[in-house]
Amino acid sequence: MTKPFAGVRVLDFTQVFAGPFGTFQLALLGADVIKVERPGGEEMRNGPLSKEWSDRGMAPGWLAINANKRNIALDLKNSQAIKIVKRLAGKADIVTENFRPGVMDRLGVGYEALSMINPGLIYCAVSGFGQNGPERNTPSYDGRIQAVSGIMSITGHEGAGPTRAGFAVCDAIGGMTSAFAIASALFQRTHTGQGQYIDVSMLDSTLAFLSPLVSEHTVTGHVHGQYGNQAISRRPTANLFKVGGDHLLLAVNTEKQFQALMQSIDRTDILDDPRFADWHGRTEHEHELRQIIEEAFATADVITW
Repeated sequence: MTKPFAGVRVLDFTQVFAGPFGTFQLALLGADVIKVERPGGEEMRNGPLSKEWSDRGMAPGWLAINANKRNIALDLKNSQAIKIVKRLAGKADIVTENFRPGVMDRLGVGYEALSMINPGLIYCAVSGFGQNGPERNTPSYDGRIQAVSGIMSITGHEGAGPTRAGFAVCDAIGGMTSAFAIASALFQRTHTGQGQYIDVSMLDSTLAFLSPLVSEHTVTGHVHGQYGNQAISRRPTANLFKVGGDHLLLAVNTEKQFQALMQSIDRTDILDDPRFADWHGRTEHEHELRQIIEEAFATADVITW
């Protein structure tokens, strides 16, 4: 079966995580991605976890998001390299980059210059805060966007202070957003025959993924805090519970699931207890409910449960 992006050519100037993760999605779906790096390769080729692989310029973290791509090394400050870029762009469907705004224009290979060569070109620029606005030139990494977006204020346990997510979530969100935007532009081109410029802001993309929490704050004024391992439903039984020396994550979010949980721990009497008659009561008496559940869980190991 032919992959959906077979025959699509991508000229990829992105580096680190967000941009390469986006073009990796296209490569997985059959696109011919040509990754342009400076001579010697980008910094992500050298990771701290394995000297052996870093010495090869193939750190595992780099490999994970750059598979299925071809590579070319170009010094973009060299006029001959710029000629090569223009020649490649003339035959490309997509150009992606994540330099600071204006860098590609100053090099003579920004959207305006390349679209004159190739009117059908789709050009995607990924940055922390977008191509316009007061923060457009602010350098951005995943940690900054996690902080500014509010992700760190809702991650971790209360009293522990702001906490980063355990992986580069904002980079991943920015990358996936760019891949979806590019796919949408490719489809639109089938109707218009024209390329377009795509501006992907990591902050905007992250806030879009946080839309339920943003909406709840905007509509009700509620300020979300740190909920530890609790689910977004905020049900007291959708959380992490101790099982002897181990832990078990429950996803008990509905009334039917709550009844099933009480039956499974042989505590159907709880269903008649007025403290736990509804979710409001269960939340109010969360400590007592947790104690009941963990006392039952203590009777067997986590595999049994």
